[in-house]
Amino acid sequence: MHGERAVIAGSGLSEAEWEVLVREFEQSGVKRKTFCEARGVAVSRFDYYRYRYRRLKQRAAAPATQLAPVELVSAASSGGGMRVELANGRRIFVE
Repeated sequence: MHGERAVIAGSGLSEAEWEVLVREFEQSGVKRKTFCEARGVAVSRFDYYRYRYRRLKQRAAAPATQLAPVELVSAASSGGGMRVELANGRRIFVE
């Protein structure tokens, strides 16, 4: 048949299958629309999973958040407020 293409039931794909498609696309060098048409998936749905996959990669590459040591400079006054001064010069006041 002329113009025949492989069709993937986009709504039935698992997270892992979408991840495989996104990786294939990234390595293909093909335009997004062409890639999606060839696989029978909607561009908008593909974009959703592509965004999710990218965010997962960013989170995995980001360093873990660490707690910083805190030094008590002076005891709280009778007012019950609190002032925090950060190393970058920012200040937080709580009354």
